[in-house]
Amino acid sequence: MSKLRLHVQRHTLLTVLPVLLLLLVIAFAAGAPARSRGTDAEALTMIDRAQHELERIGADAAPEVFATHDSAFIDRDLYPMLLDDQGVMVAHGWTATLNGSNLHELRDVDGKPFIREALDGVQRKGSADVTYQWIDPLTGQVARKTIHARRLVLNGKPYMLAVGVYR
Repeated sequence: MSKLRLHVQRHTLLTVLPVLLLLLVIAFAAGAPARSRGTDAEALTMIDRAQHELERIGADAAPEVFATHDSAFIDRDLYPMLLDDQGVMVAHGWTATLNGSNLHELRDVDGKPFIREALDGVQRKGSADVTYQWIDPLTGQVARKTIHARRLVLNGKPYMLAVGVYR
């Protein structure tokens, strides 16, 4: 092989390798936000844990337990919400200022009454998955979100326990 051809191949390799490395770094970086998001399976696991804890401590203790940002109930963008059967927020895991608010008629950016739909599904079937459009706090953009909800009875009173997942 001639020296010129080896020089050209070496030059091409030295040019292509950094570009490939950069593309690899970009690909991994693009995957990072997905890893920073909770999954449906993780949301359902959180609902199981929250249900177990609520059955142990009761609904009255939920606001304090859920809203502590270093608690076991805050995982990236996953957090539990406990609403009574009328749509009043008993305990919101991320925004405690919502506690006591009636969200029954809360609508997404398209006008969908997603809380009412989840409450109706929970009342009829015991669980519901409702997908809606919501402002993603990480991006500031409208994104799809699914609320996984389950009926829970504590001291004879019905509640909806839910965790939402951004898409």
